[in-house]
Amino acid sequence: MTANWTELTLGIWLIVSPWLLGFSSISVMKWSNLMVGLLLVLINVWIIFGKKRASLPSEEPKSK
Repeated sequence: MTANWTELTLGIWLIVSPWLLGFSSISVMKWSNLMVGLLLVLINVWIIFGKKRASLPSEEPKSK
């Protein structure tokens, strides 16, 4: 679980790093960071928050 939070943080860093490190004017590097960062963020948000929903007990109809 800690690894997923670390990867989520890395994804956020990749998204903001072109502006923080000053290479946002280089289009290829900026878009590369944005795409990989968004992919990491989306996958890890899905893993982190999707597990909580999947771990809930399933609701089955009660027989009478």
